Amino acid sequence: MGVGKLGLRLIGTHALMSIVEFFLMMPLMGLWENNQIYQWLIGLLLVIFFWLIIYSDVNYTSQNELKRNLFWKPKGFIIGLIASIPALVLFILAIMIQADINYAEIALRIWLSPYTKFFVTFQDKMPYIAIIPIFILPVLTGLSYLDGPRKRKKILDAIKEADAQRTEKSKVDR
Repeated sequence: MGVGKLGLRLIGTHALMSIVEFFLMMPLMGLWENNQIYQWLIGLLLVIFFWLIIYSDVNYTSQNELKRNLFWKPKGFIIGLIASIPALVLFILAIMIQADINYAEIALRIWLSPYTKFFVTFQDKMPYIAIIPIFILPVLTGLSYLDGPRKRKKILDAIKEADAQRTEKSKVDR
């Protein structure tokens, strides 16, 4: 699959995860509104959940491309850059628009909803603090893509070991 298609697929994954986590966040963070430790714990769990989904999606793509000899090391970083474009556009609009109600900043917060706890905590730094998760996505996707060969080798080694054990067991049964 081409870099553009993979980038668009990652944008779709990002959008779906942002929507799911936006609706998960409201009831979870509303349970104990005054307990900051609980709030931070839920916020961190949502970020980790988001990162794990991105990792598994990109890592799976990397493993499939290894099978087809399409693996290219910079591809993961480029996919992440493509997937960061919507957030980057919203970030630039949020900085440029100086209105009482900044709809671009609201859209940016929804798009980056897994990081809501950070945005609420550092409210006075918004929208500038949003650049951090925008830069994290290409790094995360790049490292996830680069981890594909290691994971594929681990799977192939496990298959070889299982085959060897099966062969050894069949010799004993005779």
